[in-house]
Amino acid sequence: MFLKNITYLNRNFHFEKGSFGIDEGKINIAAVEGNYETVMDCSDYLVIPGLVNAHFHSYSSIAKGLMREMPIQEWCNDSEQGQLQNHLFNYLDTKATKEEFVLIGQQSYVEMVKNGVTFVSDGDPGDYPELLADGINELGIRGIVDTHGKIANYAGKVNRNVCYGTHLLEEEDITEESLAALEKLKEQYPSEIIFTHCMENSWRKEIVYSNFGKSSVELYHERDLLDEKTVLYHGVHMSEKDIRLVAENSTSIVHCPISNLWSGAGQANVKEMLRKKVNVCLGTDYAHTDMWEVMRMAYYLLKLNTDVNEFSAEDIFKMATFNGAKAYGLDGEIGSVQDGNKADLVFIKKDHSLYPLVKKGSFSNYLHNILTNTQKESIMHVMVEGKWIMYDRKVLTIDEKKIKEHYEKMIGKIFSDIAEAI
Repeated sequence: MFLKNITYLNRNFHFEKGSFGIDEGKINIAAVEGNYETVMDCSDYLVIPGLVNAHFHSYSSIAKGLMREMPIQEWCNDSEQGQLQNHLFNYLDTKATKEEFVLIGQQSYVEMVKNGVTFVSDGDPGDYPELLADGINELGIRGIVDTHGKIANYAGKVNRNVCYGTHLLEEEDITEESLAALEKLKEQYPSEIIFTHCMENSWRKEIVYSNFGKSSVELYHERDLLDEKTVLYHGVHMSEKDIRLVAENSTSIVHCPISNLWSGAGQANVKEMLRKKVNVCLGTDYAHTDMWEVMRMAYYLLKLNTDVNEFSAEDIFKMATFNGAKAYGLDGEIGSVQDGNKADLVFIKKDHSLYPLVKKGSFSNYLHNILTNTQKESIMHVMVEGKWIMYDRKVLTIDEKKIKEHYEKMIGKIFSDIAEAI
């Protein structure tokens, strides 16, 4: 396929106009139109790399609103809300079929595709990490699945567009024994991605400081568990020393601003992370699939009590694309539109919600306007490795209507069972 008259976000996160081909799923900047049977005129679109959702819980879409106004440490308590949560988790753990398990994830993945997401890091494999991998592959996007304690069965394996990782410790699970076990795991599987929630909220911070007198980041650093293969979620309560250690060890942080706010965790010091050159990426985390809302919130929080010109839309798009790819070791393959990279692309229609689009000399408002004004309906096409996953907002790889119908029936069954149990 040859894409002509295409205005695309280049590797420097500036828009440029040109043409390029897609050969065997990869971008060929030097391509010549006459060598291709299929030619697409992209004059009506602004094209960006596929978005990377660097932290998500696949089951959580079915828990929307059940955790509202309740701290994490109080989930599943004896209140009516806690009983609802407990019965939902029991259903998912003991009654949900394999088909239902995949269906929950796919419903969320479809929502993400319609927002331009082409890669998802999923932290909830249940007993069958390969099932989520199959669900991701069926849709045709990319991902990584957390195997938790089952990495021995998945180390080094790649399931088409999906790879696997393993888990560090949440602060409430850190002991001398568990840290020692992690050291052995790291020695045994040094090349595997390893991730966890880290310094997410004050409760978890207080636990680790009470038990060890220092942060989990310091503990991980002392045990040689921080490196470029480590991905830490949230980091809301990281100190400046923690941020420095993360930067020195080339560890990635997944910023989840929407989740951090509604859960009461607080506001991560992303400004300091960026100033220290930490690789910060973005995630929707829990019961949320809208990466654009996450991107906008991240942008507006960076503007809070800061010189207005210090951070820009370019920083946000880098976090949402290239940095996410880098966190999972894919920055040489995806995350930017450049020669030789895989053609994971999102086509945004130039409509009135983005106008005026102005580019003159060194000034352009294209990326800023896309960030602040793009409507979901303007994301028209999504491509992964040169194949259309969504075209004219219709998902082509799976039956979206069927997924939705089965999902709604499943929700009715689950919550009917919960109501009876309570």
